[in-house]
Amino acid sequence: MAQCAPTNADFVKNDVKRLYRDLLPYVKITLVEAGPALLGPFDKALQDYAHGLFQKRDIDVRLGTAVIGVEDYTEEGFINPARRAVFSDGSPPLPFGSMVWSAGLAPRTFTETLNDQIERHPRTKRILVDEYLRVKGHEGSIWAIGDAAVNEKGVALPQLAQVARQQGIYLSKVLNGTQREDEKPFEFFSLGSMAAMGEWKGVYDGSSIGPLKDPNDKNLKQQTGGDSRKPPKLTGLMALLLWRFAYWGRQTSIVNKILIPMYWFKAWLFGRDISRY
Repeated sequence: MAQCAPTNADFVKNDVKRLYRDLLPYVKITLVEAGPALLGPFDKALQDYAHGLFQKRDIDVRLGTAVIGVEDYTEEGFINPARRAVFSDGSPPLPFGSMVWSAGLAPRTFTETLNDQIERHPRTKRILVDEYLRVKGHEGSIWAIGDAAVNEKGVALPQLAQVARQQGIYLSKVLNGTQREDEKPFEFFSLGSMAAMGEWKGVYDGSSIGPLKDPNDKNLKQQTGGDSRKPPKLTGLMALLLWRFAYWGRQTSIVNKILIPMYWFKAWLFGRDISRY
């Protein structure tokens, strides 16, 4: 949601102002985050940078609370009931016209309905796999990757596209016969985290670059204790360009690689394409 709010702010500033100027006084963007900070996985300096950007853009940021419900209400002069959000911390309800609700990740219905022949995590219901991505009890015949799977003994992997992509490449080698199924365990190599912040700005946190390690590994702490190198962190235009180049580079279709920059240029030159009635 930390990327959705500034995108909507760009839309209001650049497009609503141009097309529906009379509606501007009625537009207010509020971002509600249940955690203690924006961009939870990012470095604190980048979290503070993003928070500062939102404040400058008049985005109301509410931390440490969550929307627990939506209720109808009426006031004098209303023709129809309106709606407002109810917060977990007991703060006054917030009237709204449109709500974008990101409620987190949940297992696919397919994994929830599997019978007892497939072992699943007791809490998340994700399929249990070993270090070779093989389903427990069905080694050599069934594999599971992405958000549907979890290695019970290993370090929990983030539920990100780059994890699933690397798992897919690993598994393709096994299924194509270029690598034995137990030749080497899967190891996730993190490329860092990035986000677009609107107004041609972004953030990139490279503190997690490299193989994902167990934070409780004492040997790891001893090995990295004397390393004075600082992980790369980027903000502003450079971070946004890196974000765009990364996602453009992951496109598998030549057509998309041609069209996406054209759409970016068209939106920059003429504004967003929206419906007008």
